[in-house]
Amino acid sequence: MSLIRTSALRLLVGATLFTVSATSANAQTSQELLDQGMAAYHQGNYEAATAKFREIVASNPSNGDALQMLHQSEDALLELLIEGGEFEAFAREILASARSEGREAMRDLDAAATAAEGCFSDSYSDRANAIFALSQNFGPFGAVPLVSAMGDSNESRRLAAIYALSRMGSNMVLPVLAATHSTNTEVRLSSLHVLNALGDPRAMARIADMAANDADGSVQALASSIASGDAAQMLLEQGSHYFHHDMVRGLAPTENYGVLWTIDGRSLNPYDVPQNVVEIELAKHSLLRAMELGAMGAEWRLGMIYATEVALLQGHGEDLAEQMTAQNNALLTLSHSSLDEALTHAVRDHRAAAAEVLIAALDGAGGKAWNSLHEALQSPIPSISHSAAIALAHQGEYGADVTSNLAAALGLDAQRTVHIIDGNADRAGALADALMMAGVDVTVASDGASGLVNMHLGLNVDAFVIADPLPDLYAGRVVKSLRMDNRFGSTPVFVLGNDGTGDMDAEVVDSVDAATVMGSFADLDAQRERYVAMATAAAKALAHAAHDGQVGSATSAMIGALGRADGIAKYAAHGIGFSGDGSAAPALLAVVSNTGRSSEVRSAAAAALGNLFARSGVAVDTAALQSAMTEGDAALSAACARAIGVMGGGHLSAGVSVQ
Repeated sequence: MSLIRTSALRLLVGATLFTVSATSANAQTSQELLDQGMAAYHQGNYEAATAKFREIVASNPSNGDALQMLHQSEDALLELLIEGGEFEAFAREILASARSEGREAMRDLDAAATAAEGCFSDSYSDRANAIFALSQNFGPFGAVPLVSAMGDSNESRRLAAIYALSRMGSNMVLPVLAATHSTNTEVRLSSLHVLNALGDPRAMARIADMAANDADGSVQALASSIASGDAAQMLLEQGSHYFHHDMVRGLAPTENYGVLWTIDGRSLNPYDVPQNVVEIELAKHSLLRAMELGAMGAEWRLGMIYATEVALLQGHGEDLAEQMTAQNNALLTLSHSSLDEALTHAVRDHRAAAAEVLIAALDGAGGKAWNSLHEALQSPIPSISHSAAIALAHQGEYGADVTSNLAAALGLDAQRTVHIIDGNADRAGALADALMMAGVDVTVASDGASGLVNMHLGLNVDAFVIADPLPDLYAGRVVKSLRMDNRFGSTPVFVLGNDGTGDMDAEVVDSVDAATVMGSFADLDAQRERYVAMATAAAKALAHAAHDGQVGSATSAMIGALGRADGIAKYAAHGIGFSGDGSAAPALLAVVSNTGRSSEVRSAAAAALGNLFARSGVAVDTAALQSAMTEGDAALSAACARAIGVMGGGHLSAGVSVQ
């Protein structure tokens, strides 16, 4: 772990918090276990130490309990953070629990401004206490009054603000980075001093950009003394670190408050962003600037980011529909060759949600069958391959792989997704293969960190399968993280555990098969019914293909689709009329006779019967057609009458009378 980030965490796990009392019996028990674990750790008995730490996590200490542990064990937890691996994971678990206490109070900017005044005291002791209190009680929101002071005409206040921010750790990085965009030169200069003192590697790309491009010479000179290099390339790399949830140069979970920052002169302001798109937005900002500066590869990466964000915002429903549309429109304005490259990477990385958005963006783009669509067609993830097949069909391609995927899409009962997090590649692969054979989308991660990335980037997940232990994290940590996300509060979670696995909000099992995982799926809500749109598009594509006789073996799938929703069945009926044989007639006649179906699908089935007769000579009992004609629906009557005439079923005369 970076010593730079560790120094920031030292403040976070400080000696005291001003609102904590040590009265919890559970905290005492957890503290005893921590002491025992640390004793084993110092003796080199890492297995025993790990077992003790797992007991603490399994006991699920409350936020207040976690704060008390920080109060009593600053040095111990700092050791574990530096050690890395499972020890770091444990320390971060306690850290995350402690930091969740009082997050709303942190946002009180008026209270933060009052507390910040102590940072300008003449007394060193008072300043130190005020800085610590501001950091602990207000986190990044404590930066607001200090950034304002960095533009003050009083030099002593500017220097005091710089000093305070430089002592408050990595929580200050994002607000201070925002401050580097101020139109106030003093604020930009002061921000550079703070970032230099913090030494956080995430700031280097922005500082290199300032060194090369800031409008003020003094700012350029100071920035050049801190960082140098190809700003465009550095920004591109930093954007990728955010997007891939890098544990050192990305955004730590404890730093994600669901806000980003903007500045107007000296006025720094937070604005709310859904927590699961904060890192995506940070990545986007870096890559937009990298693209402005001419970085190679920035545009396709930006396409991946927009697509991921569109997919995530779709998961928020109508609440963010307008913003989702804006992101999608921004995506479409990128060059489609870049979107083609972005889709290739999305397919190879098994990013199903982003891939679907990119396929939709390329669908019909200039009438070109992009190379990435053909690669997507071979994806083992059904939603990717089916979406690619629909897009290629729209381009007039109806090869065997396309039609077989369209046929499979017709039969989708639901768009289901399972996330597997397991370091055992053989076990994870076997379960993934079984699920995908059943039409389930599967995302596999080999470690906890990657699994958390997939969780944050995923739209909806029907079940999680998590091994315990993981190479880097406790299963309990992963479970707690996903339960904190409103999307996954009740999602089934299977933990492949052993005797050391403690209690958690999950089903602990020795093993699990595909049938058991699928049996845990909850009913779909309205947002999850994407499969209807996909099946409808597939049916429509097959109906067009049928005119050219290119549906192959998909005819049987279209016959089966007559039992689907009418919006799907009407296209299936149309396709059968141009591709089916006599064996399809009974199914079509059943649709015509079913008064519970819509006029539209019944009319399509009647028209298909006429087309079948014209092609194959198959005839049906016209009594059902005649009966449908008497129901008073003009479109249905006309379709049935036409079918009777084509089949030579006998003339039905009609007279005219005026009443």
